[in-house]
Amino acid sequence: MRKGEKLLFLAGILLAIGALAFSAWKLRGIYGEYQEGEDTYEELASFVEEPEETSEPDKTDIEPDGYLQIDFEGLQAVNPDVIGWIDIPGLSISYPVVQGTDNAYYLHHLFTGEYNSSGSIFADWHNQQDFTDPNTIVYGHNMKNGSMFGTLSHYQDQALWEASPYFYLYVPGKVLKYQIFSCYAGYVGSEAYTYAFPEEADFQAFLKQIRSYAGYDTGVEVGKSDRVVTLSTCVSSRRDYRYIVHGKLTEEIAN
Repeated sequence: MRKGEKLLFLAGILLAIGALAFSAWKLRGIYGEYQEGEDTYEELASFVEEPEETSEPDKTDIEPDGYLQIDFEGLQAVNPDVIGWIDIPGLSISYPVVQGTDNAYYLHHLFTGEYNSSGSIFADWHNQQDFTDPNTIVYGHNMKNGSMFGTLSHYQDQALWEASPYFYLYVPGKVLKYQIFSCYAGYVGSEAYTYAFPEEADFQAFLKQIRSYAGYDTGVEVGKSDRVVTLSTCVSSRRDYRYIVHGKLTEEIAN
């Protein structure tokens, strides 16, 4: 091998080593962020008291035996933007819900305020804090490690819905129980993200449209007097798509 060829060969090896080192550094940073996010939200679980399990061992559904007890005063001391706590038993999703002054900040900030790609579970800033709007939108990242709303798309499987058709939003003093009625992948900016309905007919048209998108028929009836919460997360294979789960309020339980 000539001298010039040796130099080119060595340069190629050095470039390959450099590329591998850079990739390893990037991966370490990504997984370090994942770990930081997981650790932060695990620490926040100390503000939650789980109900005692009373189910029979052969119970087939995965709904809770009781209700969580949330220390909202403690959470508000950490972050006054907290407005609730979401619990989706079928997916083991359980996180505080915040609301900022825009829909950008909590995309990349943890509940505790640190910059992190995990972000937070947050309600659309246009919505009322008490989930009384006709349609309240709640966002969360589709994290590759399954955290946040990383498993929300599992509701594409009708069997999961049949076993666990409810999710819960805890607010100070009560539990809001929602029955899931429509699940699908839809475009960013679709009707699902409508939060204001000037006329009653507008809301009825909204309900008809989002039910028509469902991947399977839940048979759940939804009407003009219902209040809806829409859960939204990214679709990893399509940047212009979101996986969307709609639930209607069925019960308010003192807690």
